Amino acid sequence: MANFELEKIRNVTVIAHGGAGKTSLVEAMLFDSKATDRLGKVDAGNTVTDYEPEEIERKISISSATAFCEWNGYRINLIDTPGYISFLEDTRSCLSITDGAVVIVSALSGVKAETEKIWKYACQYEVPRIVFVNKMDRENANFDRAIGEIETAYESAAIPLNIPIGSGDSFEGVIDIVNMKAMRFKDGKFSADSIPDELKPAAD
Repeated sequence: MANFELEKIRNVTVIAHGGAGKTSLVEAMLFDSKATDRLGKVDAGNTVTDYEPEEIERKISISSATAFCEWNGYRINLIDTPGYISFLEDTRSCLSITDGAVVIVSALSGVKAETEKIWKYACQYEVPRIVFVNKMDRENANFDRAIGEIETAYESAAIPLNIPIGSGDSFEGVIDIVNMKAMRFKDGKFSADSIPDELKPAAD
């Protein structure tokens, strides 16, 4: 394991209501950064951060857990937190020591009360945040509705860095607005392509 100077270490807390996909996102980050060699699944009970017997049985996060990966010369400590109301004090404690947070909002269920409460904790500790809209591959996923709920609930303008290509069964990937590329996922790999003509107005 490489040694990192303090300025090259970041603590990132993943927050949202219960069932939004926090643990699954952490698993994907670990796998994509090659910190792990397999993609764990909550339903299979083999994720890195939900390891307590009760968490495996109930398929929810009950306490916070930390995993780490290396990315672009930085060590990223990922803190997976509970999202159900009974366990939010643990989440609050994590936010008091974090450098930044990823807030997950489901494209199915939108912003829930627990997420609003956690957002207020993040405001209290002045934590920088980025919002990740999850579950775009599910039936009835609605990106625009999720963005609207984010702006209403958090009273802030939501400026997408990525927009989805399709939804549900037709979900193919995202438009990277920063680099103006279509990022498609197929056969376990991403490819960067030109933006389809029909999506250029949305990307612009």
